Amino acid sequence: MAQEFARQGHEILLHGRNEEKLIELKNKIGDAAEIYVCDLRDQQQVIKLAEVAIEKNVKILVNNAGVTCPGKSLGDLDLRLINDMIDTNLKAPIILTKFMLSSVSDVININSMSGRESRKNRSLYAASKWGFRGFSQSFKQELLEQINVLDFYPTNMKTWPERENAMEIDFVTSKIYEAYKNKEQELILDGRKM
Repeated sequence: MAQEFARQGHEILLHGRNEEKLIELKNKIGDAAEIYVCDLRDQQQVIKLAEVAIEKNVKILVNNAGVTCPGKSLGDLDLRLINDMIDTNLKAPIILTKFMLSSVSDVININSMSGRESRKNRSLYAASKWGFRGFSQSFKQELLEQINVLDFYPTNMKTWPERENAMEIDFVTSKIYEAYKNKEQELILDGRKM
């Protein structure tokens, strides 16, 4: 997403826990990107990220961070993973959106097809994604006139080279950018049907 938006002429504020990866991505993007190290599992760091984004005049919030689905039954999930997933997949985007309300024109919520479908061994992941969907759907009704909100629901994306049965990243990011430019409110990319 950062690379696509940079290609389209946007300045980027990258954030994440891993400074090395952030620097690597910044080097790919160039001067259009700045980095900020932040752990979205920590509420105070999320609030600080929002403050930094406002200072940097960020107008487009892309809620793209997430803890992936481990494919385990609820009984096999430890409490730390439960907290990490809810904090990252649900609480962080809500807090960022809340604290950036006065400064953004657009919010792009990267969800998952798991936010629309239920499947075995995805109870926690689905809970975080259905909750995110519910938040976003209700939020749209609150501020639709001031902020455009795009909800994106994909199936598997090729986020690592050897991942099979997945959509190519360039295809996905170009579709998201197109939907953002067209002020769409929902984009579903189901690679299973392509």
